[in-house]
Amino acid sequence: GGRVDWITTCKFFSSELGFGNLRIDGWVNRETRAPHVAVHLCIVFNVLFIYIGMPPRTNLVLDDAYNDHVYGTARAATGKSLNDYHVQCVEDKAFKQYVSKSHVVNAFMVAPTTLLYTIPFKEKNFAKVRQLSMDYVRSWLELVDETEGVLADGIDTREVQTELLQLDVRTRQFCGRDPDTKNVANIFGLETTDKLVRTLWGDPDDPIWQAR
Repeated sequence: GGRVDWITTCKFFSSELGFGNLRIDGWVNRETRAPHVAVHLCIVFNVLFIYIGMPPRTNLVLDDAYNDHVYGTARAATGKSLNDYHVQCVEDKAFKQYVSKSHVVNAFMVAPTTLLYTIPFKEKNFAKVRQLSMDYVRSWLELVDETEGVLADGIDTREVQTELLQLDVRTRQFCGRDPDTKNVANIFGLETTDKLVRTLWGDPDDPIWQAR
């Protein structure tokens, strides 16, 4: 409801496989320029893998105000900026930065404060990750709630609406190019996987999706 367009969630755990996955993706509509949010937590045996980020909905190279406001400004809900969390993880020796070998994946990681790490699974580290996840969602909700300033600038113009639509569609369709989607295909088969991707994340040939 409100400016939140939709939220997707996934929770899976198998003690036999030693694998667990929890993810929350929040998508905003075009009434705001606020970023989307992604919180992906995965455990493989005794290692935590995290991807926590807010993909921008503009070209940050051309929009310093957006970059400073979204990623560099402390939020009232947490008292910290997203960059503060980035620095916190960089300086924590338990957090080992993960860098994908895929140019496709790396091109998608455009948020300057994206948290992409592996961490030994210990109670203390899990508590840190849990707090990071909750603070990110709190920060996101605060940004979504803003009605003035950077995130509202030009929101009613055709130029901004076109930019938001193009970025949103391409962002949602990223999983179609994600190399790890092959793992899903190994489970469900190529045909079912393709239907899942197109249904959940947008089919460019679907007139209903094109009308969004």
